[in-house]
Amino acid sequence: MSGWILASALWKMAFGPSAKKRYPTPLTAHQQWMVSLDAILAERMWGHSHLMLYPLKRINSTNCQVSLKQSWDVTSPESLHSTLHWLGTEGHRVQMTPVLGRPPLAWDYGRYVTVVRLGFGAGYVDEPGAWQLLAHAAAPVAQTYGSWQSFAEDFVAGRELWMRSAGSEWTGSQDDTVQAVSRLLDPTNPTSPWRQVPWQTIYQPDQVPAQAPAR
Repeated sequence: MSGWILASALWKMAFGPSAKKRYPTPLTAHQQWMVSLDAILAERMWGHSHLMLYPLKRINSTNCQVSLKQSWDVTSPESLHSTLHWLGTEGHRVQMTPVLGRPPLAWDYGRYVTVVRLGFGAGYVDEPGAWQLLAHAAAPVAQTYGSWQSFAEDFVAGRELWMRSAGSEWTGSQDDTVQAVSRLLDPTNPTSPWRQVPWQTIYQPDQVPAQAPAR
């Protein structure tokens, strides 16, 4: 990334338009649950947002496009859908199952939600399309796990196994992930989306959560 592009991206991350103002409509409880499947990776990203479809606090399509290109080689709506299809039908869990004794669904679907949110932020999928894609992740994940903790444990297990062959460039990244999970599961952390949206939410009738009074 050239110097001026990096500077522009950093400026947008700090001073760009507010994503909350751009997308003021509150999410339903089920929608909040679905985007919270991305919470581990979102927690590790500077300028991230929780409990929103847009992945960042500030509108920054360049940042989303760069993240998708560097991490997933996604550069278009077509490559976005191809990557999501792979994560949803195969992912890394096919190779990991014999090693772990189970398919680490959380590892693939946690990243699936990350890619959908970034794809929305990059402009590769519109809002209705993004929710349709996220709905594909809800059922298999809800049927496999019974808590955010069990989901997080399988995500960490999958990531640890992936890290063994990921190369030296990712050194230390696993510690960051474990720390992010610790913050998200901390019962005293009021900003954790997992504390605001309990796992059981997805099994209950959908509704628009009550909004906190403006301060």
